[in-house]
Amino acid sequence: EKGELTIEAATGLSEEAIKQTHLKFGEGIAGWVAEKGEPLLISDISKDSRFKDLKRREDICAALCVPLKIKGKVIGVLNVGAVCPHMFTKDDLRIVSSVAGQAAIAIHNARLFTQLEELYLATVKAFVAAIEAKDPYTRGHSERVTTFSLAMAEELGLSGKDMENIRTAALLHDVGKIGIKEEILNKTTSLSREEYGVVKMHPLIATKIVEQIPLLADVIPIIAHHHERYDGNGYLDGLKGEEIPLGARILAVADAFDAMISERPYRSALSFAEAIGELRRNAGSQFDPRIADAFCEVLEKPQFQEKLKKAFKEAGLTVESSKSTRRRSARERKIN
Repeated sequence: EKGELTIEAATGLSEEAIKQTHLKFGEGIAGWVAEKGEPLLISDISKDSRFKDLKRREDICAALCVPLKIKGKVIGVLNVGAVCPHMFTKDDLRIVSSVAGQAAIAIHNARLFTQLEELYLATVKAFVAAIEAKDPYTRGHSERVTTFSLAMAEELGLSGKDMENIRTAALLHDVGKIGIKEEILNKTTSLSREEYGVVKMHPLIATKIVEQIPLLADVIPIIAHHHERYDGNGYLDGLKGEEIPLGARILAVADAFDAMISERPYRSALSFAEAIGELRRNAGSQFDPRIADAFCEVLEKPQFQEKLKKAFKEAGLTVESSKSTRRRSARERKIN
């Protein structure tokens, strides 16, 4: 699309060569094939007037290069080199062309699949925004929960892949509320037992939605269990302690903290310091104590205060510092 070729997959090439190779259409053998859209068999590169002065690997003497095409459009090339001249025949060219045809279809289908998943994910995020738009008290909730969750994950030393799963789960954790009646979600008084039972189904509804995206399979357990309690008295499945997925334990702290510092029709918001106190009091019962402690430490870091000011702006909250006693060292809290 940019009129440039880069190496996406190769064998027999160094990592440095793969990273450094950038060819414009028309440049070199692969660029020539991409520009012309025609296959090329070169028995002896040193004797081909088009490429004999080409800067290339000295051990490559012959080449087969075939365009990858979809609906007449070149999307890449398949290149095969040989260390001896006259190694390739027209039969080899036909075989490589056949492989290239199949490869082009596979690449195209993979791109379509990725685009569909991205579209579906964007749609789900739009649903979340629509839910939050219905209730001014929860507007921005998913974004703030994402900020809190990632801060905890970083403090606990989680990997990039785990961080990405937590980011996605935090953004989508309440998408199941799409299936909950608006009059229940926006009720200004306490919920009845039956209504609370309906609300408790939103993680299950969310998993049914998210499981339509195969690439998000690792996110589903985090979303499904973000209302479990460390003491086993939560839902959906009453999991206890480390039976609860790590991402779900992180999300549970972030979700509860944002709920505590947010104004609701039936109660006032807690202050920043009061919410930290609640996290500490409920560590070991509602929350994983290691994670609750890590989050309290993060909240008290000056550099995180600026992030909080932006995250809390819509809720009209003031970020205040609070002194606490360090209960564990950062090293003791690291999760590998």
